[in-house]
Amino acid sequence: MTTDGHIPLASFYLLERTEPSLPKLDDLGRSILETLKGLGIAADKLRGKRVAVAVGSRGIASLKEIAQAVCGWLKAQGAQPFIFPAMGSHGGGTAEGQRKILEEYGVTEAAVGVEIRSSMETVLLGTTPEGFRVFMDRNAWESDGVVVINRIKPHTDFSGKIESGLLKMIMIGMGKLDGATEGHRNSWKYGFETTIRAVSGKVLASGKILCGVGVVENEMHQIAAIRAALPEGIVAQEESTLQLARTLVPRIPFQTFRLLMVDEMGKNISGTGMDTKVIGRGVELPPGEAPRISMIYVRDLTHESGGNAVGMGHADVIHERLYQKIDFEKTYLNARTALSPIGGRLPIHLPSDREALDLVLGHLGSPEPAEQQVVWIRNTLSLDRIAISAPLARQATALKRWRLSEGVHAADFDPAGNLNSLVGGMW
Repeated sequence: MTTDGHIPLASFYLLERTEPSLPKLDDLGRSILETLKGLGIAADKLRGKRVAVAVGSRGIASLKEIAQAVCGWLKAQGAQPFIFPAMGSHGGGTAEGQRKILEEYGVTEAAVGVEIRSSMETVLLGTTPEGFRVFMDRNAWESDGVVVINRIKPHTDFSGKIESGLLKMIMIGMGKLDGATEGHRNSWKYGFETTIRAVSGKVLASGKILCGVGVVENEMHQIAAIRAALPEGIVAQEESTLQLARTLVPRIPFQTFRLLMVDEMGKNISGTGMDTKVIGRGVELPPGEAPRISMIYVRDLTHESGGNAVGMGHADVIHERLYQKIDFEKTYLNARTALSPIGGRLPIHLPSDREALDLVLGHLGSPEPAEQQVVWIRNTLSLDRIAISAPLARQATALKRWRLSEGVHAADFDPAGNLNSLVGGMW
């Protein structure tokens, strides 16, 4: 069936998560202060000391508030904190690009009340017993101590007892472009977990790290837990915290469907633009951990990505507006640093949603609207409100902690053939 030469798109129901598995912290700032106080860091390690605070490039919930709380606590102890971007090759691999990423998250000198020192210069700390070279941001190395902040969550490229968190930031983020290049090269050769443990172990043994502050988000992209540890306890703390984080990762609550429509991808959403463990592409997963999706169509690139569209190769089709925003120099730098050619692979791009959907639905056999199995999401981080077609809506009635809307929403195309988003996107 076609309409004006186009394949008609299904109507949608809205599916909303009613509550997370673990509620958000009521008072984030107080929770951070109490957690840091509980570490019992000796006063002489803080009073009058220049303390570097590592802040990364991921779109962590309440990142500005976390940075404010950590820096505020350090100042209250008599320390002189400053922030440095711990971002590996992100921001185009430039000091100004990485500073700009922080600013777009609201982490500015005015907002946080401390200096931001952004540089790509590193110091070589030596090599691990395995022969891995270890780098650290020079500003951080020349400080009197470092506090590492990061979200702890499953990683998009591998699975293990440690994945994405403080230890990876110590190796990749704090190592800047040098550390990211070396770390990825060794990780693909010897394994990610092996390399992260070895390199972060060398840094922890240097005595430069004061503590690590890990945060965990729930399914609704809210901070639900704060975990902190002294250097000698960071590894064990991260291992246990990852077990909690696994249970809270947002997922699309269907085992299989034909088409995933994504309003936006980007580096602030995931290191791979779209979380590979949400879309089930780009990483080996146990059966059932992610849905089986036949086709993926992505409509835009987030502003916060600054043109870095790494991970776009996991899509089958993209909109022309996404293509026009790609900074290939930044994208290829990230893909080359990560030694991941698929990260820079360019899908076919079409000038309107109509034309893109004609292609993907045609590839799926031009199903009637009532038969289409479609999930429409804003991005792979915001999965608490999604749109689904009728066959999936019938399955959704059995889901716990989810509510299905009573009304149905027809696909609304504008004269140019583009859709108005149903899930909170930018249109």
